[in-house]
Amino acid sequence: MTRFVKLLIGVASVFSLVFVPPVHAQEMILQPSGPTEVDRLQAQCDTIIATLRRLHTNDALLRVNIGQSYNAISARLMARLNSRLALNRIDSSKFVEIANRFDEERDRFSSAYSEYETALSSLVRIDCKTRATEFYAALLESRDARTKLSNSVKTMNDNIREYRVAVEVLQQELKLETHTDAS
Repeated sequence: MTRFVKLLIGVASVFSLVFVPPVHAQEMILQPSGPTEVDRLQAQCDTIIATLRRLHTNDALLRVNIGQSYNAISARLMARLNSRLALNRIDSSKFVEIANRFDEERDRFSSAYSEYETALSSLVRIDCKTRATEFYAALLESRDARTKLSNSVKTMNDNIREYRVAVEVLQQELKLETHTDAS
């Protein structure tokens, strides 16, 4: 049982160290509701496109890193601990339920990222100098897709926190049980 407690301590430590930064939807600057806004959009087109391209590149790298972290958390931590709990005949229903929600959200995250990637890729291909209104509509679509992605990341991070708390509670229960058995 002490080896198992050490495993729990290790898992709790990893969960406390793993921090996946949430993706926050950035506020897009211009909202063309009249001719002056469209003119400003067209005037700042080169700067906006350059910023969006940097965002696109950075988000792609961030997606890979976050995706790898989430996969590792699911496969190397949650699945292994859930299996270990079952082997030790410890009620793991709460852990399994959280892990299942996490895995479902990982699928939604993947879909949301694909939607965001498609929207942003389309956006940066639009010439905002000659097609400002179309560009703005695509900008809103990209922002909405990014918000959906951000919400998915937040949900997964909430699941990770909830799982970590469950691990810590179990760890305390096992410590009490170990101390009681030793007495």
